[in-house]
Amino acid sequence: MLTRPAGLPDVVLRWADHADGVAEVWLPPTGFGAAPEPAPLLYAVHGGFWRQRYDRRHLRPLAQALCGLGWAVVVPEYARIGGRHRAAGLDAPWPLLADDLRTLRRLVPQMLAEVAPGRITADRPVLVGHSAGGLLALWWALDARGGREGPLSQPRHVLALAPVADLARARAERLGDGAVAALLGSDTAPSAAVSGPDIAARLRAGEHPEECSLHVLHGTDDVQVPVVHSTDLAADASALDVRVLPDVEHFALIDPLSAAWPDVAAALPPLVSTPPPPRPAAT
Repeated sequence: MLTRPAGLPDVVLRWADHADGVAEVWLPPTGFGAAPEPAPLLYAVHGGFWRQRYDRRHLRPLAQALCGLGWAVVVPEYARIGGRHRAAGLDAPWPLLADDLRTLRRLVPQMLAEVAPGRITADRPVLVGHSAGGLLALWWALDARGGREGPLSQPRHVLALAPVADLARARAERLGDGAVAALLGSDTAPSAAVSGPDIAARLRAGEHPEECSLHVLHGTDDVQVPVVHSTDLAADASALDVRVLPDVEHFALIDPLSAAWPDVAAALPPLVSTPPPPRPAAT
């Protein structure tokens, strides 16, 4: 079997000409001389309370493990607190971050088709996001509705691991040492409006993505993002399926060697997607 150097991706894509415009790609290996089997696409979005010192590299073990399950895994970078928004004269990174996600989800499928022809299926992608990245994965699902950026920009399944989904609550409780205020700007409140980053407010208002299921795993021993943030949101938003894992802390969810890993793997959809049922005809 062909193998990659331990801990390193197969491909690094540059989808923009700024420092954050990169994405690491893991492709399932193929046997020597065998035609590659196309794999479904999965984006893994890292957390770190959106701060510059935390980047995509800490998701490499997770990416490798997901690739070992048969997924083609893309781990993108994005604008973060203390990064390039300062040079742009912005108080906070959110506008750049949102633009980054929209740009990469539009460009990355085409780039993958060029650098890995025949290796990725035409299925809509799956999103996995951890912590702050869990918010971004859920936001992506709502923001991509309508397929404006192409069919491969719309996820079919989101798995948010201990997400910081309720920004108003996280801001009030100063999670991540005031990370929400730093993400949005000190004078900016999380908005429930369309395109706003406060997913909890939007889900409570009845928004939901098109033909995409939203799932959350959250551990009872999480001290970075208390589990009640997810369970309280699930009580108000029927679109969100939340499963609580006993005796699991925040980082166990991205550790393939942890006792929580089988639950993470089981929460992913089948590798072969099934078409959604047809919508009933209008009467």
